[in-house]
Amino acid sequence: MTNFRITTKFYPIRLNAFMRNEVELTIEIENTGNEPLWTQCEVMVPPAVSLAADKEVERGRINVGIINPSEIMTKKCKIYGSAKSYPDLYPIKLTVFGFGKDAAIVAREDKTAELRCERIR
Repeated sequence: MTNFRITTKFYPIRLNAFMRNEVELTIEIENTGNEPLWTQCEVMVPPAVSLAADKEVERGRINVGIINPSEIMTKKCKIYGSAKSYPDLYPIKLTVFGFGKDAAIVAREDKTAELRCERIR
């Protein structure tokens, strides 16, 4: 049974290749279950991009908060390109964890979003 519905958006819609720039990833998480869940989202990016502007960070966690049934919460994170960001489609892997009242993981949902990176002419 799925406890979360995850939707993603990028702004701007693409990274520029071979230069320092960034996109903002918006993550919307809806609790489709019957219980409120304390929620975290793990974000994993490939080595050509980073979650930090000044160093290589491929994995991070976002504390989303307590999501009640049928409620939607939105969080944002930035993804940074650099001189080693070549034109390609980059898989951005998201794993959302839901914790119950006893702090045990009671729900987990995975999603992969594709980030476009293109060369500007």
